[in-house]
Amino acid sequence: MAKTEKEVKKKHNEVQPELSRELSLFHLTMMGAGMMIGAGVFVATGISIGISGAGGILITFALNGLIAICSAMSFAELSSALPAAGGAYTYIKQSFGGVVGFISGWMNWFALAVAGSLYAITFSTYTIHLLKSWEFFAFLENHLGLYEKILAVFIALMFILVNFRGVSETGNSASMIALGQTVTLGIIGVIGVAVALRDPSRLVNFEPFIGAGWSKILVTMGFTYVGFEGFEVIGHAGEEAINPKKNIPKAILYAVIIVVTTYLLVAFAAVIGAKPEGSTIMEWFSARGATGFADAIKNLFPFGGILVTLAAIFSSTSALNATIYSSARVSFAMGRDGALPPKMAGISQKRRVPAFALFMSSIIIIFVAAALPVEDV
Repeated sequence: MAKTEKEVKKKHNEVQPELSRELSLFHLTMMGAGMMIGAGVFVATGISIGISGAGGILITFALNGLIAICSAMSFAELSSALPAAGGAYTYIKQSFGGVVGFISGWMNWFALAVAGSLYAITFSTYTIHLLKSWEFFAFLENHLGLYEKILAVFIALMFILVNFRGVSETGNSASMIALGQTVTLGIIGVIGVAVALRDPSRLVNFEPFIGAGWSKILVTMGFTYVGFEGFEVIGHAGEEAINPKKNIPKAILYAVIIVVTTYLLVAFAAVIGAKPEGSTIMEWFSARGATGFADAIKNLFPFGGILVTLAAIFSSTSALNATIYSSARVSFAMGRDGALPPKMAGISQKRRVPAFALFMSSIIIIFVAAALPVEDV
C-alpha cells in the first residue's frame, strides 16, 4: 500500500538532519539587496531617462519603491507566519495547494536557475570587457564568445561550491559581495550629489523636470520594476535564519529601503553626469540607449567607467549567489512536499545543506550558461 505524504514526511524527518540556522539579520538583508540590484539597473536607468526625462526617472524609482514596499510588507507578513524553506512556493502551496502549488514551485525553481545562468553570463561579459581594455589581455578579442562562456561556467561553479560548503559560507560571501556593490553604487551617488553642489549649473539637466508627461513615467515604471524584485529571496531562508519570525520581515523591509535609496542616488548622478551639449537630456540618453548610464558616469569623474564596471560585476555575482541558494531551497521544499522525488529533500550530514537539490539546480544553471546564446537565456 502506498505511503501517505504525511508518513513520507515523518520518515524523512526521522533520518535527516535539519538545515543549519546560521543566517543573521545582516546576512539576510544583504542577500535580498544583492538579489534586487541586478545588472539590469545599469541598462534600464539610461534607457528610462531617454523615455521619461531626468525628473521622470526619479519619480519612476520613487513610485516603484512605494509599490515594492507594499509587496515587501505582504512577504514580511507571510514569512513571519510561515518561516519555511521555499519562500513564495510555500505560501502559494499553503493557500491553494494541489496543481497551483505544484506549478508555482516548478516555475519558481526553473526561473531562479535560469536567472542564475544569466547572472553568470553578465559577470563574464562585464569582466572580459574590463580585461580586454588592458594590453595584456588583448588576446581575448580573438575568441570573445568562447572566453565569455568559459568564464560564465567557471564563476557559476565557484559559487555552487560556496553554496555546497554550507549556509554560513553562502551568507558571508553574499554579504561581502552585496556590501561591495551597494558601497560602490553609493559612492557614485554621493559623488553625483557633490558635483551638483560644487557646480549647480549641472542642475539644468533637470529642466524640464518631467520631459514627456506622466504616461511615459508609467512606461518606465513597468520597464524598471524588475530591479525592485528579489527581496522575496529572503523568504527562502526560513529554516536557516536566526530568529526567522523577527529577522526575515525586518530584512525584507531593510533590503527594499537600501535599494530604493541607492537607485535614487545613482539616477541623480547619471543625470548630473550627462553632457547634452546642444541636445536635450532625453535626446542624449536616447542616442546612447543601453550604454547611457555608463557614459554619464564616465563624464562625472575620472575612473567612473571602472567603478560602473566593478559595480556591475559585484551585482551579477551577488545575484548569482542568491539565485543558486534560492533555487536549491525551492526544489528542496518541493521534494519534501512530494512534488519532486524525495531525494531532492536530502540534506548533507556534514554540511547541512540540501546537497542533491543544489546539484540538480547546478546542472540547469551550467547547461543554460554554457549551451545557449545570451539572447535565448
